[in-house]
Amino acid sequence: MDSFMEANASDESPTKRRPDERLHNIIQYVTSSSAFNGFIMFIIFLNAITIALETSSSLKDSNPKVFKIIDILFFAIYSLEFLLKVYAEPKNYWKNPYNLFDLSILILLMVQVILDEVRPDQEEQSLDALKVVKALRALRALRSISFIRGLQVLVSALISTFRTAVVDLILLLLLIMFLFAVMGFYFFGYDETGDKKNWGNLGQSMLSLFTLVTVDGWTDIQDSLDEKISPYTRFFTTAFIFLGHFIFTNLFIAVVISNIHTTTSRFEEERRQERIAVLEEKKHYLRKRQHDEVVKLMEKQKAGHYANFADMTKGFRESLRHDEIVCATDVSANVQWIETFLTSLDHHENSMYRCQMLHFEIANTLKALKESIQ
Repeated sequence: MDSFMEANASDESPTKRRPDERLHNIIQYVTSSSAFNGFIMFIIFLNAITIALETSSSLKDSNPKVFKIIDILFFAIYSLEFLLKVYAEPKNYWKNPYNLFDLSILILLMVQVILDEVRPDQEEQSLDALKVVKALRALRALRSISFIRGLQVLVSALISTFRTAVVDLILLLLLIMFLFAVMGFYFFGYDETGDKKNWGNLGQSMLSLFTLVTVDGWTDIQDSLDEKISPYTRFFTTAFIFLGHFIFTNLFIAVVISNIHTTTSRFEEERRQERIAVLEEKKHYLRKRQHDEVVKLMEKQKAGHYANFADMTKGFRESLRHDEIVCATDVSANVQWIETFLTSLDHHENSMYRCQMLHFEIANTLKALKESIQ
């Protein structure tokens, strides 16, 4: 038993307890529950609906105070959510970028409520600020990303894509566009008889090449070149569309898919680590509970309440459920437990041997009965 107690001594290391630990545990459980997250998602959905309804002039003019009250109500709910989460995780809250995004949305909502109360009908700058804040209200719908892990994986993959390879791809594409823009200016827009509308200067040439990259409306540019320059300009257009659209577009898609795969793999690994952490927490609880039970047994044995080891462990065995995990790594290193296990194996072998002898006896008896009948 001493080795079992020593192995679990580290589980009882003193930790600093909060004076409001019970309330903190309750708030932490509530904010991490699926019911709380589902309620916030429902509020975000309702908020998106009210923002859409407020774009209707007839509804807004007929019920101006209703929408103001609804905004204040949403602001109160979001503020309560913020306070609960900060109270539950005072340090980890600020490490999550999605929480910081939610806080920025809350600040915008607070600014909107304040500007609505000020009623800046005669202050043009304040009115423009109110328009900007109201236009940014659509960002509230993006708060759903904070509660859906699948969307977080996609957003992380896109951010990682733009932060790494996409920047290099865009720079290379801009370099090629600059080269073709200069060539296009001297080929098609340098002379007075050229296409001044699309290739008259470097800026117009870059804009025309961007149209060719998107292959949206490029036929109008090509028709103008065919009319004013020559049909041979199609080789220039075809070459740039092949480079700018087909090659770079496919490269961009390949990079995005690769980053999504990497981010998804990382997400699965994080989920696996979370499951391992939960399992370790359960094992820690079981080890501590078994340690406490063994300590109680040892104290009762010293007090003389049990006649032998089997009598002592009877109550401990009854405290375990049939589906409970038992950490046997520490127990199996104890001499008394090993002796008990070996003794049970001996009884098991003796029982098997007696059953075999009984089967032989039954078979011989049946054989004798058959011979006597014949």
